[in-house]
Amino acid sequence: MNPCMANPPANAAINLTLGASALPSIFVTPPVAVPMAGGGAAAYALAFDVERYRRALTNRTDEFRQSSLEFMKADSTDLAAFKARGGKLVIAQGVSDPVFSILDTINWWNALNKVNGGRAAEFVRLFAVPGMNHCAGGPSTDQFDAFGALVNWVEKGVAPDRIAATARMGTPWPGRTRPLCVYPAQARYKGTGSLEDMDNFACQTARP
Repeated sequence: MNPCMANPPANAAINLTLGASALPSIFVTPPVAVPMAGGGAAAYALAFDVERYRRALTNRTDEFRQSSLEFMKADSTDLAAFKARGGKLVIAQGVSDPVFSILDTINWWNALNKVNGGRAAEFVRLFAVPGMNHCAGGPSTDQFDAFGALVNWVEKGVAPDRIAATARMGTPWPGRTRPLCVYPAQARYKGTGSLEDMDNFACQTARP
């Protein structure tokens, strides 16, 4: 199953779908041979106790010189070379992603912003997608063109403040549109007009 498929079935149990195969073969060191057929991988994932097996997530061996957490956790804020080359980065992440927490991504962006003197938005912009699962899916407006926003930024110098997003068929609101707002702004209803139309929402930053 493709974890980033556009139209996952109802009750896809995406966390188990991803974790059942990835946990024993990627996230623990050394990898554990678990049968993929007959529910073996699912049984392994459901029985996994993070506290009990914490060492397996941070362990190294002569063959596996980095732990899974080390090579999976891309949390460096040193993007100086990327910035110097004129690089631009657009990050879109589901708020309901069961694998990677949006809170961790927000914390990383805030740290990056601090390192860059409050000017990280000049080359990195984060868009949180309410209700979206891992890459897509969920009760959300998960149909959007983040790559197009990146191209416009790189080639035309138009930094994205909002990205138009639409809810797909299978959600409670097929066809609903919303603006995805650049962090830390959030979409707020203007008070009039249809709740299904993104034009009736403004991107606003909450006051402290």
